[in-house]
Amino acid sequence: MPITRTDVGDVALLRLAEPAGNALGHALLDAAGRALDEVLASGARALVLTGDRTVFSTGLHLVEAAGYDRAAMARYVDAFDGFFLRVFELPLPVVAAVNGHAIAGGCILMAAADTRIMADGPFGVGVTEVTLGLPFPSGALEVTRAAIAPAAWTEAFLLGRRFTPREAAAIGLVHRVVAPDALHDEAVAAARALGAQPRAALAAAKAQLRAPVVSRIRDAYDAAKERFLDAWFAPDARAARDAVLADLRKKKGS
Repeated sequence: MPITRTDVGDVALLRLAEPAGNALGHALLDAAGRALDEVLASGARALVLTGDRTVFSTGLHLVEAAGYDRAAMARYVDAFDGFFLRVFELPLPVVAAVNGHAIAGGCILMAAADTRIMADGPFGVGVTEVTLGLPFPSGALEVTRAAIAPAAWTEAFLLGRRFTPREAAAIGLVHRVVAPDALHDEAVAAARALGAQPRAALAAAKAQLRAPVVSRIRDAYDAAKERFLDAWFAPDARAARDAVLADLRKKKGS
C-alpha cells in the first residue's frame, strides 16, 4: 500500500509508504485522495501526515512521468497540484511530521499543512523545480510561498536551495525542529491541540485564512499549467531530467 492509516484517539495519521522515495505518482495520489475521504468521513478531529524511513517525500514521480505525452502530463499536473490544494483547504487541522528529506513536491506537500514539525538530522528541504528548468504550477507556487518568509523567496524559489531543518525553521517553512524519536509524539500533540478547538469555527477560520491564496491559485491555474507543460517538454528540461534519472538508475544498480 502506498499509504497507511493509523488512529491515535481522534487524530488520524497517514503515512506515505511508496518505495521510490514516497514519490507522488498516480498510485500514491489516488490512495491519498481516498484516505482523505475516509478521514473526513470518520469523525477524526485532526490529521498528521508523515513519511517512512528517512524520507517525507521526494515529490514528482520522475520515473513515472518520464514517458508521458502532453495530454498525460496535463492530467498528472492536475492530480499533483490538486492534491496540494486539497490538503491546503482541508477543513480539518493538518500537521506535517516531516521525518526526513522533503524535496520539490514533498516540500510543497508539507507546506500545505497548518503546522510543520521536522526531525533534526542531515535532511534537505526545498523546492528545486527551477534547477530542472521547470516553472511552478500555480498551486505548488502559492502553497509554498504562503509558508516562506518573503526575504527567503530568492533562495527558495529562484536558486532552488535545499535547506537544513534548522534553516527551514528560520524562514518559516518549518515551525519547529525536534529530535527524531520525539517527532511522532510532538506531531500528535500538536494535532490534538488544534483538533480540540470547536470544529466548525476552526474550519471557517482556516477557510478565511486560505481564501486569498486559493483565489490566486485558481486565477492563474490554466496559464501556469501551460507554462509548466511547455517547459517540461523543452530540450533543457529534458536534459536535466534525463541526468537525474540516470543518477537514480546508477544508485539503484549500485
